[in-house]
Amino acid sequence: MNPYYGVRRLGPYLGVIQVIDVGDACAYSTNGRSWRIRQETASGGFRWGVAQLSTENMDEVRLVGADNLVDALKKQPAVPFPIRDRFELWLLENKTRLPLALLRTRYKATDIEQVNDPHWRPFLKTDTGFISATLAEMEKNNPRNGWPIPHRDQLESQINVASRPMPAAQWFERLDDGSGRGIDGLRLHDDEPGRIVSADHFPELLISEDWSDDIHHGLVADYHDWYAPSLLAHQNISAKTRQRLERAACKRPKSLLSHYPLIPEVIDQEAIDVALVSAKLMNAG
Repeated sequence: MNPYYGVRRLGPYLGVIQVIDVGDACAYSTNGRSWRIRQETASGGFRWGVAQLSTENMDEVRLVGADNLVDALKKQPAVPFPIRDRFELWLLENKTRLPLALLRTRYKATDIEQVNDPHWRPFLKTDTGFISATLAEMEKNNPRNGWPIPHRDQLESQINVASRPMPAAQWFERLDDGSGRGIDGLRLHDDEPGRIVSADHFPELLISEDWSDDIHHGLVADYHDWYAPSLLAHQNISAKTRQRLERAACKRPKSLLSHYPLIPEVIDQEAIDVALVSAKLMNAG
């Protein structure tokens, strides 16, 4: 088994992480340069070891009881590694019973867990910076009476309401053609385990952008644009979507700089380079 792969971090979304997995020890990186180590204990559990290793001093690395991981770290190919979390848990839209929002992913079938909480969350509780251009424009033209509702809360409500009154979620194994084979889940109909859902019924990014209301559509698109620098690290997105995300990512140059090593391809390299230079100047200041 190839020990080098990438996975998406969800629940809420936190970008793509690189993994080097040799069985009894793993290394994890969010940028492809520094790594955190987790080793198996004598009791069969896992514990975090060295806080951080850098690719710059890999020749000096010594890890007790983890010779295989040290060897894998020294021989690692260039990042980004192939993303392999093909088991995906999707919140289902109430009426269509089709994938609405990605809740979490897993690399191995043995890691699939029972679904207890199908609630979709857009951000960590401490992350309060999200501003939707769509909602900001609407609020400017139609001021709301009373206390303003944060845009993150309006997005969270929109997605979860679309799954109610009895939210259902289903694990899918994504196949080579992009379709998904239904597995188990929560509140599924009898005919849904084992069903095949075609590729075009899965949202391309994190949540469906197919909304009849322009405000709802714009809010979801703004959410994806907000996360554009990390979403560019995904490896199965269309050129049209990648181009749109690149434009959005250039408006958040610092975030783009931190995620750039994990981006597998670039369409407008000139624009990206300008944004990266801008980020470096901001950091230097």
